[in-house]
Amino acid sequence: MAPRSAAKHNALRRSNSRTGEILKNPKLLTAVALIVAESIFVSLIIAYVPYTKIDWDAYMSQVSGFLGGERNYENLKGDTGPLVYPAGFLYLYSAIQYVTGGQVFLAQTLFGFLYILNLGITLSIYLKTNVVPWWALVLLSLSKRVHSIFVLRLFNDCLATTILHGALLSLIYQKWHLGLVIFSAAVSVKMNVLLYAPALLLIMMKAMSIDGVISALAGAALVQVSQIYMLYKTW
Repeated sequence: MAPRSAAKHNALRRSNSRTGEILKNPKLLTAVALIVAESIFVSLIIAYVPYTKIDWDAYMSQVSGFLGGERNYENLKGDTGPLVYPAGFLYLYSAIQYVTGGQVFLAQTLFGFLYILNLGITLSIYLKTNVVPWWALVLLSLSKRVHSIFVLRLFNDCLATTILHGALLSLIYQKWHLGLVIFSAAVSVKMNVLLYAPALLLIMMKAMSIDGVISALAGAALVQVSQIYMLYKTW
C-alpha cells in the first residue's frame, strides 16, 4: 500500500507542477485562450455570416469529373474554368466531397476545425521558437481575411497552408525528412507553396550533410511521383 500511495502522491505533485508551470507561462495561457475564443468565434461566423460563393462549386465540379473517371486536366472544369491545381488538391477535395456530400454547411464546419488546427500549429511554432512576446500571439486571430478564407470561402489555400505549417513545425524540431515529405504534400495541393523552397533548401544545406539533403529531396520527389502514378494508373 505504501508504494502505491507514494506513486499517487508523486503523480499528483507532478500534475500540480505542470499546472503551476502553465499558470506562470503567459504565452501558453494566451495560446490556450486563443484556441477557446476562436473556436467560439468561428462557430458564430458559420452560424450567422453568409457563405461567400466563389470557388466551392467549381471545386466540386472538378472533383466530380475526377471521381467520374476523367483524367484529362483540360476536361476537369468548373465555373472558373479548367482545373489548375495539382493532384493532391483532387485527392483532398474528393475526400471532403465524400465526407460532406458537397453540402456547404458541413464543409464550413470541417474548415472551421481546419482553422483551429492551423491556429494550433502556428501557435506551437511561436511557442517553440519563443521569439515574440505573449501579446503578439493575439495578432494571429485579428485577420478578417483569414477567417473569411477558411470558413466562408473554403479555398484550397486553407489546406495547403495548414499542411505547410505542419511541415515547418517538423523542421523546427529538425525532423528534416518528415518535414520535406509534408512540405511536398502541401505543394501537391497548391503550388505557390514552392515559394518557400529556396529558403528551405538553404537552411537544409546549412543544417544537413549533402547525403541528407539528397535523401530528403528524394522523399519529397517520391510524394509527387506517387500522386501522379495514382492519378493516371487508371487512365
